[in-house]
Amino acid sequence: MPFPRDQVSALLAECHRRCCICHRFCGVKIETDHISPTEDGGTDDIENAIPVCFECHAEIHGYNDKHPRGRKFLPQELQFHKKQWLRICAERPDMLVGAIRDADVGPIQALIDELDFNATVADVKDFKNQGCKFHEQQFLRAIHEGSISLLQDNIRKLLLEAYRRMGAANAALESRSFHPMSGEAWAQATNEAQRCMIEAREKITAARAELLRFLSNGSNSGGS
Repeated sequence: MPFPRDQVSALLAECHRRCCICHRFCGVKIETDHISPTEDGGTDDIENAIPVCFECHAEIHGYNDKHPRGRKFLPQELQFHKKQWLRICAERPDMLVGAIRDADVGPIQALIDELDFNATVADVKDFKNQGCKFHEQQFLRAIHEGSISLLQDNIRKLLLEAYRRMGAANAALESRSFHPMSGEAWAQATNEAQRCMIEAREKITAARAELLRFLSNGSNSGGS
């Protein structure tokens, strides 16, 4: 069962919709995650909830026990983070009045937004008038900032394959510019781009669905 909605609302107000770990202002891009996972006996009581941003959520759940690197977030530490931040919010609200709201979203949220855009590109049926290629800036950003390595193996593989297919489609689309539009070579390049985009569409859909599932797993955002 999810956390009680009215208590989630109170908790989000108490933390000012800022992540209890990195203190980023999240707005709607926030999760109320289980401090102790339900599979380990954790409850759905609000005391077991911690508000976190998408990036910290990925850090908490993306740790690979089979191939450990760094130090894993443990329930006790998460409880400390929550208590510490809520205490700061309660005792020093003046610190939040002038706090800068980072307008830049985190790499995970930006990656989801980019997948949404690329899904729209992939849905274009008139391949002769494609209009634009797939975007990959946020994917490269996520790699650069180490966010891809935080994801579960199956999600990481889906993302890598999706962007590989998108890269192949972009290359095919770009190759058309080197041929006259009425020529056979241009038609072949268009057909190749169409094939690559159809393949990419399936991978984009699967990668986005798994990424969203991962972010919502074991948490409750307080939405309807």
